Amino acid sequence: MAMLCHLPPLYSQQSPPLRNLSGNLQGNLSGQLRLDLFNIGNATAMEPQSPGELSISEKKSVWLAGGLSLLVPGSGQIYSDAPWWRTVVYGAAEVAGWAIYGIYQTKGTDATAEFEQFADQHWDVTRYIGWIEANYQQWSDQQIDKAAAAAALATIYRSNDPTIPPWERVNFEQLRKLETAVKDDFTHTLPNHGAQQYYEQIGKYVQYRAGWDDHIPDGDTLIYNPGRVTQQNHSYTRMRLDANDLLSYAQTGITIVAINHLVSMVDAALAAHAHNVKIKSEMKGMLLPNGAMEVVPMLAVGVRF
Repeated sequence: MAMLCHLPPLYSQQSPPLRNLSGNLQGNLSGQLRLDLFNIGNATAMEPQSPGELSISEKKSVWLAGGLSLLVPGSGQIYSDAPWWRTVVYGAAEVAGWAIYGIYQTKGTDATAEFEQFADQHWDVTRYIGWIEANYQQWSDQQIDKAAAAAALATIYRSNDPTIPPWERVNFEQLRKLETAVKDDFTHTLPNHGAQQYYEQIGKYVQYRAGWDDHIPDGDTLIYNPGRVTQQNHSYTRMRLDANDLLSYAQTGITIVAINHLVSMVDAALAAHAHNVKIKSEMKGMLLPNGAMEVVPMLAVGVRF
């Protein structure tokens, strides 16, 4: 079902000429409906010559609007002629997200370098190995494969030169065999120096407590003894947690950026769609009593059941 209603006349034979957006004369209206509609249809946009006259806007591409804002949030809103504040909101969110990422990524990277340097200064893999070697013989056969441990210890050192960093003096493959030989309460094997897991494990797990330079080996003979975790170990753990928190904040910034791109894309597409989906008007010709032809906008409203 469709209903038609009249709007104020757009123009008649006496209407002033319309000009396109460049200011060039589009042509005088002749009063002949077919000719004038053809003239208007050839213009991508028309500028009214006096207040209240109709302005014909070009159709916006939903895909282009969404694509623009996916690449640069806010740009699709500009293209779709959305309110200016929406462009400002998406632009500000983009700047804020990258600022959060940049600030906290830098802080997190610096904090990571600090705790790694702290570990290299205060945790010694040879001290850890020495503690195992000093105690494994008194552990039961259910706790450790002593033959496997002895074989690993026999070839665990690459060098005895104390001027070389500890991690360069140790054969980490043999170290992992030694740790695997311990059946009871050794839950991990140590990756090579420099790996992310290397720095995580030496601070996180009790089995690595003997490597810290404030560890007192006397009386610490149990495989699992959390009561002998050192102050250096606790300080290092806090440093790592602080660094991880900073890097987590940096990831929050990236999340803000990603969400902003997606939301801006959808919003721009909807803005373009709203721009295009307007109440359609039909241009109808109406013969006036004086014999002149007048173009009248008609609103067509369809109701479907």
